[in-house]
Amino acid sequence: MSSLPEVSVVIPAYNEATYIDRLLEALSKQQDVNFEVIVSDAQSKDGTKEVVNTFKDKLDIKFFEAPPQGPAFGRNQGAKHATGEWLLFLDADVDIDDPHFIKLLLKCTKENNWNTSSAKMTARGKAAKKYAKLYKYQKLLSHTNRPVASGYCLFTNAANFKENSGFNEKIHFGEDYEYVSRTGKNGKFGFVESTEFFVDPRRNNEDGLKLTLQGTLNEVYRLFFGYKKLEKNPIKYEFGKHQSRRKK
Repeated sequence: MSSLPEVSVVIPAYNEATYIDRLLEALSKQQDVNFEVIVSDAQSKDGTKEVVNTFKDKLDIKFFEAPPQGPAFGRNQGAKHATGEWLLFLDADVDIDDPHFIKLLLKCTKENNWNTSSAKMTARGKAAKKYAKLYKYQKLLSHTNRPVASGYCLFTNAANFKENSGFNEKIHFGEDYEYVSRTGKNGKFGFVESTEFFVDPRRNNEDGLKLTLQGTLNEVYRLFFGYKKLEKNPIKYEFGKHQSRRKK
C-alpha cells in the first residue's frame, strides 16, 4: 500500500454532531482501499469537532475549520488539504452499508475513464420512493451532454477538480449539478450502480414541499437560463439549519 492515500474523502460539515458519527463509523468499516478523511467544518457550535476526534484511532482523519460560506466553499476548502489522487465528497448525513463502497467507486470510475461519478442514490423508509425518482431522472440525464448528480455523493479526479477550479462558490443551491455538468460532459460522467449510499430523509421531512419547489426551480434556471443566473442565487438555501438526529 502506498504512503499517500489513493482517495481523499471530503466531508463538509456545519453543526452535524448527531449525524457525522454514523458516516464516520461506516467509513471505518471500508475495506481494500487506502483513503483519508477530511472534515471541512464551518465553525460548528454543536460539538462536531469533538465527535470527529473520537474517530482518530479508527480512521486517518483530519479536521479543518473555515467560515460558513456554503457547501461549495466547504468542499473546496476541504479539497485544499487532500492528498489523494481521487476525491470523494460525502454529505455528513449520508449513510453507507457496503464495506466496498469506496473500492467499487474507484474501480468502476477508472474502468469507464470517467472524470466524475456517483453511486446509486437511495433512502430508507418512506423517502425511498422520492429519492428513487430523483435518481432515475439524474441517471437519464447522465446519457446527455449535461449530466447532473446530487452533492450527497460525488467522486472526482483530483487533478481534474483542480484544473476546473472546483465547485462554483458563487452558487449556493445547485452547485453540485453545475460541477457535474462542467466536468462530466462528453461521456466523462456516470453512475456506479453496483453500490449505493443512503440519503438521510431529514431534508424531506423538514422541508418536503419547499425542497421539491426549490429543486424544480433550480432545473428551470439551469435548463432555460444557464448556470450564470444561478450565481445570483435566486433560490435561498440555509446551510447548517436542521434538526438533530434521534439515535436509537
